[in-house]
Amino acid sequence: MPDERNDQLKALTEQIMRLLRGETAEAVENSTDFDPALKELCNAVNRLIGSCNDAHDFIRALAEGNLEVPAPPRNLLISRFKQLQANLLHLTWQTGQIAAGDYSQRVYFMGGFSSSFNAMVEALEEKRRTETLLRETQAKVKHLEGIIPICMYCKKIRDDKACWQQLEQYITEHSEALFSHGICPDCLTKAKADLEIA
Repeated sequence: MPDERNDQLKALTEQIMRLLRGETAEAVENSTDFDPALKELCNAVNRLIGSCNDAHDFIRALAEGNLEVPAPPRNLLISRFKQLQANLLHLTWQTGQIAAGDYSQRVYFMGGFSSSFNAMVEALEEKRRTETLLRETQAKVKHLEGIIPICMYCKKIRDDKACWQQLEQYITEHSEALFSHGICPDCLTKAKADLEIA
């Protein structure tokens, strides 16, 4: 019986060492012939092995990005990982909301990641505001571009229909510019001279 007890203790030790190395362990045989203390130890180690193996599978699935993996029930070894899973599922939902244009989403549960995530969302929101403003501004702006045919004497402009228009009328129709008339010093001098002659 002492040899059998020693073999059982070695088997228990080997499986515990496998767990400590991050390997999957196997349940240890638990004979009815063992004394109650050894049976109780075997039961406890086998429960630990089951919990560790379940935790290992659950954590590996999370690490591979499978956020939908069901958490093993009543396993205290993974309680923090279940919280991480819930946070990552919520983060996934928030990311989808942002992709749909909801920039009110913020993250507060992941330390430095939260700061970076929130800064990214704020930058996206600012980019959207800038793009919207740019589109609105572009919609208001009419362009004058290319070569504009202009009479070298009277300064009328020929439009696409070969009609000649006053410069002011053409620019008003093709841009947002408005005119306020005045007189330059050279024209003022000339106009005064013309008035004095008449």
